[in-house]
Amino acid sequence: MSSIVKNELIQSQNLYVQLTRDVMWLNLTLFNQSKLFTVIRELEYVLLQLTHQLDELLMAVQYTLSGKLPITIIGPNILHSILRNISLCLLENYELIACTKLDNINFIMN
Repeated sequence: MSSIVKNELIQSQNLYVQLTRDVMWLNLTLFNQSKLFTVIRELEYVLLQLTHQLDELLMAVQYTLSGKLPITIIGPNILHSILRNISLCLLENYELIACTKLDNINFIMN
C-alpha cells in the first residue's frame, strides 16, 4: 500500500512540475506577445509620423516651386506682428480686411 501511495505522490509531483512548466511557458509566451504587440503599435505610430512629415515636406517643396509661402509655416504671433506692421504702413482711412487683433489670428489661420 505504501508503494502505491509513494508512486502516486511521485506521479502527482511530476504532473505538478509539468503543470508549473506549462504555466511558466504560457506566461512567457503571453508576455512576449504583449511586448511584441506594443512594439508593433510603436512602429505603426512612428510610420504614421514619418508619412505625416513626408507629406509636409512634399507640400513645402510644392510651395517652394510655386514661389508661395504656406500660412502653416508662420506662427500666430508672427502673423499678428506682420498684420500689425502692414496696418501701420497703410494710409489713413484704409484698413486690412483681416483683423489685427491677436484673438482673431487663430480664426484666420484655420
